[in-house]
Parts: sequence; structure tokens; C-alpha cells
Amino acid sequence: MDTILLDQQLRESLQFADPTFPINYYVDDLNRWADHQVPLHWHLGYEFFSTIHQDMEVQVGHEHLLLRKGESILIGGGQLHSYRMTEPGKDCLCPNIVFSDEVLAPITSLVFTKYFSPILNDPTLPYIIFSPEMEWQTMVLEYLFSIYGLLAAYEESWGSSPECIRVKTKKSECPEIEVHQKLVSIFQILYCHRKKIPHIKSGGRDQQTQIRLQKMLRYIQEHFAENISLEQLSGSAGISRSEAGRCFKKYYAQPPMTYVTLYRLKYAQELLANSSLTIHEIAFQCGFGDSSYFIKVFRKHFNQTPSEYRNTDF
Repeated sequence: MDTILLDQQLRESLQFADPTFPINYYVDDLNRWADHQVPLHWHLGYEFFSTIHQDMEVQVGHEHLLLRKGESILIGGGQLHSYRMTEPGKDCLCPNIVFSDEVLAPITSLVFTKYFSPILNDPTLPYIIFSPEMEWQTMVLEYLFSIYGLLAAYEESWGSSPECIRVKTKKSECPEIEVHQKLVSIFQILYCHRKKIPHIKSGGRDQQTQIRLQKMLRYIQEHFAENISLEQLSGSAGISRSEAGRCFKKYYAQPPMTYVTLYRLKYAQELLANSSLTIHEIAFQCGFGDSSYFIKVFRKHFNQTPSEYRNTDF
């Protein structure tokens, strides 16, 4: 099921499959997402995301990046981010991992504070892009894809993984050790090449905009089943309607009410896949008012009706 559960601040409700080994492996098929994009969200864990089949539009904070086919990106904890396809309809399986700093080393240890923290907790490093064209980064990508394969087997999601991961990786007798070794090796490379990594400075204005955006997103999460006006939404953050539009345009590149629609559709996806509610009931629970309008909007964003989506083999 290609949806993200978010809390009141657009934070992904992240639960690790094994809390004693806090790292999760995913494969996102962006063809199954509304408007072919993983919506703007954030989580406390760090994330590696890779594109295999096509270029991807990536947003981190207010920055819009092009992640080229074959590249990967490391996104820092707490960063708002989203992904969008550039060639809808074509294959777009994107492997990624989300992990806690505890999977590397105790955060109070010398190893973490000296080597890992300067990379993970540097506010001027909200993201790092890795390209196969950069010699020192090729080993990072090799370790990363090996981790994908090890975790695919460990988390029993082997069948959903891209073929390049299944072909290159053999099952391990001690996957946790190998994953840890390779992840540590990645950060060893990053530390040794830290002076070559571009740093980005963010101002206080950006932080203020993000706080306002999170307040509005919290309001949407709490009231999406109701009628929401732009005036109510902007009022939740104590700003004008025009300022609300500016916040959303900067971070989401879409008007506020478009985001409301996409949030409702995301919730509708969950209900269609995981409940026995009728289309009519789902329409009202998701704030669409009537089922005919819900069906129209759903078809526009997914190119299929809610009933067809419900019958999809996830």
C-alpha cells in the first residue's frame, strides 16, 4: 500500500519493523501515488532514496532538485521532503531506507560524536546527492544497494525489489552485521570526503515559513473530513490568505487547497485498501461531500475509479 501515515505536523508516523534494529527498507512505486508523487513529509529518521528507472524531481525544504537516473540522495532528519516522477507511466520503482542514528552507534559514544554527527547533524547539510559519475561516490552507491538487497531479504520484501537489487545480492547468514558494516563504511567515506560536500545555509525566514506551514498542515490533518476554507486554514497559522499561499507555493509548489485535496485522496487510498466501507461512506469520511465528486477527483489524479483502485492487487 503506497501511502504515508502522517501526524499533526506532517511528520511520518515512523515505526521500525524491529525497534532493536532501527532501519526500514521500502520500495516506492510512484505510479501508485496521486499525481505521481510522494507528498511532502518529514520524519526523525535519516533517509537514503535512489532512482533507478528515470530522473526524479526531489524537494528538500524549499529547494527543488533534479535527481538523475542512477543517483541517490541522503536526506537529513527532520527535513521536509517529497519526490515526483518526471515520466509518468514508465517504470519508477525507487528503493529507499529510513534509519535511526542508533543503528550506527550510541549517540553519546566517541565514534558517533566524532565521525557520524558532523555529517548527520550539520544544519548546512540538509541533503547530499550521490552520483555514479563521481569516483569517490561510486563506493557509497555500491554499499547502499548492497544494504537494499540485504534488507529486502531480512524484511521479506524480496519480490517487490527492483531486479538490479535481486540479481546483485545474495542472502546473508548475518544480515544485521553486514548492514551495519556497510552503513558505517558509507559514513566513513562521507567523513573522509566531507570537505568536498556542498553545504547549504538556511536563514531564519525559512524556519519561520516552515513553522507556519506545519501549523496549517496540522489543521488539515485534524479537519480534512470537514469543509475547509482558505481563511480557516490561514487563520490556523495566524497569517493572511496570501501569506498562506506563499508558504505552500514555496514548500509545496501548489495552492493550499490542492494540498487539502491530495491529503483527502491519500486517506481515501488507505480506506479503499484496508476497509470494507462503501465508496459513498469513504467520500464523506474524507471530506468530499458526495460520492460522484469523489469519484471524479479520484479518477483525475489516479486515472482509475475508486472501485478499480480497490480491486488492485497491492
